Amino acid sequence: MPTLVIGNKALSSWSMRPWVLMRALGAPFEEHLIRLDEPETRAEIKEASPSGLVPCLKYADGAAVWDSLAIMEHLAERHDGVWPEDQALRAHARCASAEMHSGFATLRGVWPMDLTREGAGLATPLGVRRDLSRIFTLWSEALSRSNGPFLYGEFCAADAMYAPVVTRIRTYGPVPMPEACADYARAVWEHPAVAAWREGAAAEAAAGWYDFAPAEGQARF
Repeated sequence: MPTLVIGNKALSSWSMRPWVLMRALGAPFEEHLIRLDEPETRAEIKEASPSGLVPCLKYADGAAVWDSLAIMEHLAERHDGVWPEDQALRAHARCASAEMHSGFATLRGVWPMDLTREGAGLATPLGVRRDLSRIFTLWSEALSRSNGPFLYGEFCAADAMYAPVVTRIRTYGPVPMPEACADYARAVWEHPAVAAWREGAAAEAAAGWYDFAPAEGQARF
């Protein structure tokens, strides 16, 4: 059984993506969580991942896959349901996922994922609004082609890629968006795999991992 090395569930958006997808697929794996922002964190991650970053999917024979999108493509070689069956939808899903993987830097930098602060609210600067506008366009295109409830009908890799965006909206919003996108965001938030990840984040908070007090109106980076 492979081991998925991840960071904190409350904070690590890149860890969330393959974890949620694997849970949704029913793909067996063991979890190795490395707490972030601790004195030993860097050394532990360097030992666990060739890139020195999380997530990383590791096998007993030493094989490793150390990038979120690469893990998803790796899973597609072993499991059905990672990408849509329809060729046109599959192409769109891969493009949308790659765009999330390489883009939206302002959204990620100004609105870091933080599941400890749902409903905190934060100003939405122009760069974030532009990123969200493009994301909502992608979501609307996909939903119009598939009729939902998820981007391409059934929950797939693309939904896992955008799940952290949904958490950011819950933390820093509300954000005006098309009704279809709002319905989609609710469906992702309530998906059993996403709910399980959120439960893990809540358990971290309950264990006292986040005993900080951010200044009002400030995001925790």
